Amino acid sequence: SDRLCPKTMWRSLFREGRRCGVVRDGAAFVRTFGSKGSGDRNFNYPTGVCVDGDNHIVVADRGNCRLVVVARTDGSFVRTFGSAGAAHGQFKSLYGVCVNAVGLI
Repeated sequence: SDRLCPKTMWRSLFREGRRCGVVRDGAAFVRTFGSKGSGDRNFNYPTGVCVDGDNHIVVADRGNCRLVVVARTDGSFVRTFGSAGAAHGQFKSLYGVCVNAVGLI
């Protein structure tokens, strides 16, 4: 089954074009998704990644001050939330993301 890239590979992909990627067990490369920018399928310095209980990839997009959710199966856009600031639902300097046992991000 597909799994996320090892942390070192994620860093490499992030620095080179602001993309994310998926590798298959055994380290066979599967695909990348996203590109540099601020649109739904874009990232601006992604700094963290995890998989939620619905099999979605959640990416902490530091430069755009938001979380981006994409389908793990094909990298298609699901949703984005958050904005820059200090109020509820806003972020400042995102460095990571995780999902707990009950599915809360």
